[in-house]
Amino acid sequence: MTFHDVQDALEDVRRRGEQVHAEHVRYGLSWPYLLAEALLVFAAFASYDLPNPWGGVVLFPSLLLAAGTIAVYLRKARVRMPLTHRDALYGVAAGLGLVGLFRLLSDVAGAVGVLVPHVVAAAALCVAGVLSAHKWGAVVVAREQRRSDESGRR
Repeated sequence: MTFHDVQDALEDVRRRGEQVHAEHVRYGLSWPYLLAEALLVFAAFASYDLPNPWGGVVLFPSLLLAAGTIAVYLRKARVRMPLTHRDALYGVAAGLGLVGLFRLLSDVAGAVGVLVPHVVAAAALCVAGVLSAHKWGAVVVAREQRRSDESGRR
């Protein structure tokens, strides 16, 4: 095996890894999953405006929706990637950022005099989150497509 054969094999492995990542992003950020996740986040955040006993009641359907979404996702995914420590830390950081942004938006909405500040803040976050996540996923997939087209021409 020559050096060029090894280099070509490593380049092929790298390209396949990028294809797997792009497919993982494309599937995970598809419209059905984005909408289910947005509904889950909206229900959790908007439930703060409900009277005391009803806020906790929202937790059970939210957990069922989360479990159902995860089960369908894992069953139908073409590509399964293991969760790395870095990905877990990114997820925790994104979740904490989302909660902080929610608190900020709901405080601003409450100060302005909105009757249901948590619902408004949750709706704004969910719409912005779905649109930005879908756009980000499209950029990642398009970048991978460009790379695979460029490597195929060589």
